[in-house]
Amino acid sequence: MVEAENEELVIPASKKVLLIAPQPFFEERGTPMNVRLMASILGQKGYLVDLVVFPTGEKICIPGVNLIILPNILRVNHIPIGFSLKKLFFDFLMFFWCTWFCLRNEYVVIHGVEEGGFLAVLLGKISRKSTVYDMDSVMSEQVKSRGYQAVIKKLILFCEKWSVKNASVVITVCSALTKRAYLERNAAVVQIEDIPLEFAFPVEESLKLKNDLLVESIVRELGFFGKKILLYTGNLQKYQGIDLLLEAWQVFIEMGKEYKEYRLVIVGGPDNLKCSYEQQGQRGVWQQSVAFVGQRPADEMSSWMALAEGLVSPRKEGENTPLKIYTYMASGKPIIATDKLTHTQVLTQDMAFLTVPEKGAMAKAIQRLFLDENEACKRGREAFNVVQSKYSYEVFAQKLERAYSLAIKER
Repeated sequence: MVEAENEELVIPASKKVLLIAPQPFFEERGTPMNVRLMASILGQKGYLVDLVVFPTGEKICIPGVNLIILPNILRVNHIPIGFSLKKLFFDFLMFFWCTWFCLRNEYVVIHGVEEGGFLAVLLGKISRKSTVYDMDSVMSEQVKSRGYQAVIKKLILFCEKWSVKNASVVITVCSALTKRAYLERNAAVVQIEDIPLEFAFPVEESLKLKNDLLVESIVRELGFFGKKILLYTGNLQKYQGIDLLLEAWQVFIEMGKEYKEYRLVIVGGPDNLKCSYEQQGQRGVWQQSVAFVGQRPADEMSSWMALAEGLVSPRKEGENTPLKIYTYMASGKPIIATDKLTHTQVLTQDMAFLTVPEKGAMAKAIQRLFLDENEACKRGREAFNVVQSKYSYEVFAQKLERAYSLAIKER
């Protein structure tokens, strides 16, 4: 039985949208937050959105959005990031669920995110409806090239190329993905970058004050209050470069006795990875200067950043720019980031301390952020100015409206 959060409304067929999001919903991480923002904007613009999602996560109510949750046949509590057989099962289940909804309803646009885009384009072809393929990443690069996964990798690559060619409109989140899309087609590609958390989901002042006090108390318990803190936020998956960050921090601490007063705080990640890194710390010289805080609510992030001297993103893999970069920029704090495309398509040396992904180079970038305060403040201000002008809520909404206008025109 399909679960629906909002009572279904009767509105003209020309305003109905099917949004296919094969994600746990709602979870406080990149893609689900992006889906929530898009669904909220579409609802505000008068569309009735049928949003189909996986059966884990927090149920939330969005005006104008009918949340359709797949049945939890496997009785799972968690669906991990990236490829898994568990996720593949729910992808197949989503195919049947969305096909049923397409038979029951007249949609003006069928919009799919990531692998949901394959399904959206296929259903659009069958029902002759406008389609949007939301290309958040290159999924074929996230699957291994050996064993049974090699076959799945080839299938995903085919589906990606076919979907890009046949969608009414392709939405991308960064210039690297836009270039890939243009390799397969020469029109109707709309680049819609993420925006800072506080732009998408503003925190009420009373809650912000509460969070400020809570975060301060946690930092005091760690014994880090009043220290100069470098902050990382995000998951602890290998591609994020946490190992590189810890190695660079150890080199930095060993540069001089005075640096032992500096602190690294890492916010995010599941308990198992957090514990694994903490065990490494028991064998490293950075044991007393690094704290793994674990997962914290998204509405606390501005409070964590307010207490930090600088922010860091040591990511080593991938092309799409992580959501946290835009949130980092909005904080006005100086940023250290690897000089990989995932960062450089948004950040420049005027906005951040960009460094090669090597521990010695990153250690020197950390040293410069802490010691060269004028330059650090200058780059933080420049990043803040850029995010205010280029990555605002209004810009995001305008680009989404443009994508839908193009899709409907292609019908």
